[in-house]
Amino acid sequence: MKNVSFLAELLEKDTIAEHVTSISLKDDPSRVYMNTDDEPESSGENVLYTDVPGYLNVSFAQNGQKKWGKSVATFEGSYIDLKKYNNLDHFLKSKLSPKRVSRLKAYKRTLEKVFPIDYQYYYGEIQDRTYEKLMNNLKRMITTRFNEKQMHHMALTEWDRFKELGKGLIREKKASLIIIYHGDEPIHISFNYIWKQLVFGYVRGFNIDYSKFYLGYIDIMIQLQWCFEMGFEIYDLLRENMEYKLRFADHTYLYACHIVVAKPRPFSMIGPLLTWLSLSLKFDMYYPFMSRLRAIYHRIPFLPKRKEKRIQPLYQLEKLDKEQWAKMDKEKFSRIQIASLKQPYGKRAVYHFLYLSKDKLEHLKIYTSLDDEHSIILECPNSLGKVVFKNREEKHGK
Repeated sequence: MKNVSFLAELLEKDTIAEHVTSISLKDDPSRVYMNTDDEPESSGENVLYTDVPGYLNVSFAQNGQKKWGKSVATFEGSYIDLKKYNNLDHFLKSKLSPKRVSRLKAYKRTLEKVFPIDYQYYYGEIQDRTYEKLMNNLKRMITTRFNEKQMHHMALTEWDRFKELGKGLIREKKASLIIIYHGDEPIHISFNYIWKQLVFGYVRGFNIDYSKFYLGYIDIMIQLQWCFEMGFEIYDLLRENMEYKLRFADHTYLYACHIVVAKPRPFSMIGPLLTWLSLSLKFDMYYPFMSRLRAIYHRIPFLPKRKEKRIQPLYQLEKLDKEQWAKMDKEKFSRIQIASLKQPYGKRAVYHFLYLSKDKLEHLKIYTSLDDEHSIILECPNSLGKVVFKNREEKHGK
């Protein structure tokens, strides 16, 4: 049986017309994104279509022939129905409390106050050198963050193929890159696939030195602002309904695998039936059963549990009193630039201090202790701080 990724045919190869005759919204059947009278040529093969979003009505057809088909629900996903809202403010006020909306906007104001921030959108045009730099930065951001978390990111497994396709898709307006810049340095990068009026948020990465600035939430806001301005109708958050996604999503859905049999005959049905049965057992029975079993196991107090990894603090940030600083022997300190910090997490600690103080980076003074290489003093017009770095490289406890 031939295995075909629906999303790959739709978003990367632009060959979906070879497999389907129509695509529309389930919740709004009048919203048709593709409808053709031309039947795809039949290959005579049975096909397993994976990664079919559950909010879409998809008609698989071959030569107008009535075919046998089955589907199995698989992974969870979610999306934002942009058609329901007039603009970003309308969306935020509809989804969040006034206090949370105010907090999100404050994140953005703080970032723009502390650093010289710019936002760039690459959609239709991008230079080769710019694309190469941004994709290399995106890979480095993802790798650094997930190595620190001791986790694996799926996008890295097929990065070279993804990177090779992306530039052409951007130039054809089938993808976009949305960037948050600190000066000339990208600190958050998002890559989206685009088909018709649908945007698919595929991969995001950020510089972990700026982790205190809630770049993920700022990115969501500038992405949705752009989507409203461009007139897109759906923003698909794709797989895994994590907390931050559910906070913004209008709908959750289940991906599906569709089994399409080209010529239903007694013996030709055996393979597809076995495939359907295997998928049904896996997603309808095994996964739900194991999930319930784990929940029951964790509720029984005397059974041994796996200890969660405890992330050790990388540094300690303390407030410093002006009188304390005035009494210190200044000859034992040397002023340095942020680029001269030798500690692996030096920038992260400095930016953490700036987030709390809300001072501009250009007003910051950094002093390193000549007696203690593991501490620095941070001075701004309205605040003082001391950072003590942990003198161990291990970040995770066992």
